[in-house]
Amino acid sequence: MSLQDKTISGFFWSFLQQVGGRGISFLITILLARMLTPADFGLIAMITVFIQISQTLVNGGFSLALIQKKDVDNEDYSSVFYINLIVSCVSYLVIYIAAPFVADFYEQPVLVLLIRVLATVFIINAFSYVQEAFLSKSLRFKSLMLVHIPSNIIGGIVSVAMAVLGFGVWSIVGMQLASRFSYAVQIWYYSKWRPLLSFNKTKAKGLFFFGYKLMLSDIFNALYNNIFVVIIGKFFNINIVGYYQTAYTMVDAPSSTISGVLQNVTFPVFSSIQDDLVKLKIGYKRVMKLSFFLIAPVFVFAGILAVPLFRFFFTEKWLPAVPYFQWLCIGGIFGPLIVCNLNIVNVIGRSDLFLKLELIRKVITIVAIVIVIPYGITALLLTQALSILFTYILFSSVAGRFIKYNFLEQLKDILPTILLCVTAGVTIIFVDNSLKVFSDIVRLIVSFFIGSILYGLVAKYLKFSQFVDLQNLFLEKILKRISVKNN
Repeated sequence: MSLQDKTISGFFWSFLQQVGGRGISFLITILLARMLTPADFGLIAMITVFIQISQTLVNGGFSLALIQKKDVDNEDYSSVFYINLIVSCVSYLVIYIAAPFVADFYEQPVLVLLIRVLATVFIINAFSYVQEAFLSKSLRFKSLMLVHIPSNIIGGIVSVAMAVLGFGVWSIVGMQLASRFSYAVQIWYYSKWRPLLSFNKTKAKGLFFFGYKLMLSDIFNALYNNIFVVIIGKFFNINIVGYYQTAYTMVDAPSSTISGVLQNVTFPVFSSIQDDLVKLKIGYKRVMKLSFFLIAPVFVFAGILAVPLFRFFFTEKWLPAVPYFQWLCIGGIFGPLIVCNLNIVNVIGRSDLFLKLELIRKVITIVAIVIVIPYGITALLLTQALSILFTYILFSSVAGRFIKYNFLEQLKDILPTILLCVTAGVTIIFVDNSLKVFSDIVRLIVSFFIGSILYGLVAKYLKFSQFVDLQNLFLEKILKRISVKNN
């Protein structure tokens, strides 16, 4: 199979994995939101940052280091496996001891036991990181999909059952533990990889030299992504934390889906052509335009229809989250573009530059947050949206130098999609206003349908390259399936 075929196949299966996984998680979130309270979601949101930082320490950037390394062997994988396992146990011990201090910070005593139970996921995840890297390195995204989706289903069943039985916030904890344990068991079966009884210090050191910069960046990233939750949890009511977290989840789901596909597929593929900057630019340009073409209309349409969207899916009690959601939609559009630019930096082996970029944008954002805290939650949300726009401009300017594809050139390529989104969005506003006498589900279906049809037809009529790429992608899959059946 050629590199192009592998890329198309990888994108297809990784897209199904992300969409399927996120779709299931979205449905579970809806069901739980109807049965639980905003405060329940707020409690979990408060400790998310500590869980994410500890998980980052466990992985240590080794997964990407294994994928990026050209001559990786079984001894490399085995060395990383044992490092992950040891660090996971140490991380659990540290957070077990720190749990009371976190609870005191938020003035929520119930967090002590929540943290100590949920943190066991560190050890569970340590048994899947290397297997995941092994499958990604081999571009076996179909296997990853077959592991990911059933795990989400199992976690969802456990959480809904616990919520029905009245376990409250523990239903969310149960979902995390059940899904991750199921994932670890299945990925051992599908990968067929088993660790050797050996540890190569030299190889581990080499991988760490590349990975530790990514690890530090991921730690800062976890702090940055959750800094708003930490601030809101400390200075505002716990219900506001729940509203914000639910709104953030609604934005993060589609953005992370596309970003996850891009990260999983483009990094190993682009790493294989890292020495050919011409091919790298051509491939990157197509991926960036396609990702923006897919994600931009989702946020524009959802932001416009936020009120009927939240009322239908989450009920009236969640309507205070609507303004948070609309502000977050502004910045969420550019998430996949940031991932694209960061991948370029990592592909060419400049993880040191990756770390510097992350430090710059996070320091500026944190300073801005400190300044706007006295002005309330809306000011914080505006700061978050502007920080994402600033991040895209910064990263595209720096990454673009390596492949001669700077910010202005990128902006020129995505501008037609922006104008198309605005046109479709204005149409949706008029359509929705004329449907306010109808139920929320009617408003959502009719408005989304008309907006999507208009978006697709105009893209087809104007011959957007992204639309052509999508047609070719799915047409090729269909033709291959027909060919297999006929044979």
